[in-house]
Amino acid sequence: MRRVIFLCVLASLVFVVSVGAAAEERPIAIVHVRMIDGRGGAPIEDATIVLRGSSIEYAGLARDAKVPADAQVIAGPGKTVLPGLADLHVHLQGAWDGIGVDLLGYQRYFNAMLYAGVTTVLDTGNYQPWVLQLRQEQAAGRLRGPRIYCVGAMIDATDPAWPDLAYALTSRYQIPAFVERDKLAKVDLIKAYANLSDRMLRRLVEEAAKAGLRIVVDQWDRNGSADLVATGIAGFAHAPTRKMSNEDIQFFHDKGLFDISTLVVHESFARTRFADAGFLREPLLADTEPPWFLRETEEFAKKPQSDDDKKGTAAALAEFQESSKNVKRLWDAGVLMAAGTDAPYPGVFQGESLHHELELMVRAGLTPLQAIQSATYNAARIMKAEKEWGSLQAGLRATLILVGGQPDKNISDTRKIEIVIQDGRILDRQSLKFDAKRDPGFRVVPGTFVP
Repeated sequence: MRRVIFLCVLASLVFVVSVGAAAEERPIAIVHVRMIDGRGGAPIEDATIVLRGSSIEYAGLARDAKVPADAQVIAGPGKTVLPGLADLHVHLQGAWDGIGVDLLGYQRYFNAMLYAGVTTVLDTGNYQPWVLQLRQEQAAGRLRGPRIYCVGAMIDATDPAWPDLAYALTSRYQIPAFVERDKLAKVDLIKAYANLSDRMLRRLVEEAAKAGLRIVVDQWDRNGSADLVATGIAGFAHAPTRKMSNEDIQFFHDKGLFDISTLVVHESFARTRFADAGFLREPLLADTEPPWFLRETEEFAKKPQSDDDKKGTAAALAEFQESSKNVKRLWDAGVLMAAGTDAPYPGVFQGESLHHELELMVRAGLTPLQAIQSATYNAARIMKAEKEWGSLQAGLRATLILVGGQPDKNISDTRKIEIVIQDGRILDRQSLKFDAKRDPGFRVVPGTFVP
């Protein structure tokens, strides 16, 4: 009798597990929705997308769709679906000011990104073991956050500008060991930083190429210069702030380099966004940021500037305006460009600021569809992952956002997020909001920057 009872209980457990597994694998269908596939083309006005597991099963005209009988159906009229957004320039360790360090607060930032529909990021300089562990745990499903690509620690010269985040390259004989270390760590790119000489940079590029690694560069006001382009680098981490000739632009294109926009960080230094601090009450910020972050940011915005500060701000404004022109010119020349923010800096927050970046790109002259392409398909192309994510096509990862409105006509409609789906799972956006009762209350510590 005991054996019969045991077998019955076992059978019931198997049934429950089977039903649970089936429920998890239940397809999702978004029907009769406007679809922006991310590749730059016009939207499909009446589309249906079917997701099964972690993949897109169908994405196309509604009339040709076969919606599974057991699908969870989401009505799409009046809404637009587009790929999950990618920010290809972030620093996950930073606080709101860009210098303070907040290693323990990573979950806040991840929640803010996912809440804003940012499902992929490229960390472009960090404490290497720490960011590698974040990448590992997110990929394994043990950590809730966007997909993480990273460069690990930056490689700078003898006196690094960010000594806590970079390795000091003092001799060319160190280069093979540095590259081998990054190859073993499986970083996605290597970032060469501001103080490296062109000679050292060229040697680093050559050694990295042997290991199948590419070099992305940030050399501040030299970004975009023909001398740097000629070293064989893969791209720049920022839109150039220098005046570029037509020959510079053509050389940039002919060498096949990519560029990451980061207009919002140039705007941050120019302080133009602080003309009206009302943006801090925008839902993507108000719902996700600790109140003290917003309060300290507003206090920063109101703080009077010294005469030297004003001169620096005026110079930054000129650079911001030049970088905006360069984004448009590089795009028109056919340069591969992706959106990035360099978050965090004052007024540049994880998640929300990618939407503002798209707004600034449109203000610079790109169309809304081009701006969206920069944060979806182009981002995937830079990471050489366009066959995996970045557009809405059958067989790619089921990571997308559903928004109200028509962002191809009004780019700010990307902010009207209603649903975020990551690898086939509908995220609970309510659980991503900042909750003081659940938040540990971690505070930042000072960071080190040497201009």
